[in-house]
Amino acid sequence: MKLAGVRGTPKQQLALVAVAGVLFVWLYVSYAVVPLFRRATQLGREIRETKILVGHLGQAVEQAPRLRQEVEALSSRLEGLRATLPPEKELPSVIELLSDLARRSGVKIQTIFPQRTFAGLGAEPAKPAPSDTARKLYTEIPVQIDSEAGFHELGLFLNRVEASQHPMRLKSLRIASDPKDSRRHEIKIVLTVYFSSESS
Repeated sequence: MKLAGVRGTPKQQLALVAVAGVLFVWLYVSYAVVPLFRRATQLGREIRETKILVGHLGQAVEQAPRLRQEVEALSSRLEGLRATLPPEKELPSVIELLSDLARRSGVKIQTIFPQRTFAGLGAEPAKPAPSDTARKLYTEIPVQIDSEAGFHELGLFLNRVEASQHPMRLKSLRIASDPKDSRRHEIKIVLTVYFSSESS
């Protein structure tokens, strides 16, 4: 078999044709088959991911009415809870309540006053209340109490505060020994008191 235009022995011509064939196959595989295979693999992965996403979206669509009902129920419950909070104008009565609880517990109050911020009291700054369509549902007002008491009286006072109907929580508590009386201590308490928001 003699190839036109190719010089050499038939074996050399055959070897040259074989090398050219191998080179052609390598180029075809490298530049045509491999990219197609990569693209097919990538498309397969994208199809699987899309199927998973479509499945999740289908579940979300199926659950949307139930989730909407849950949101409405939680919203009405939240509104009901907010309605149980007293208005901020009742702050003087809360201070009077705390004074009465302290007196009945044997805690001697030196000063009691509301603070608009926690700055300077050694407590963390107040966190903003969660918002519902950009309106505050409640207001936090810290009340600082400087007093003298023993541990037993302090515990009794805190127990009565916790059992009271007005929602409040202990934000900060500092106890220092009284050099005049080892059984009495200087106590600084910051209570966070909750009120319904005036703007709602």
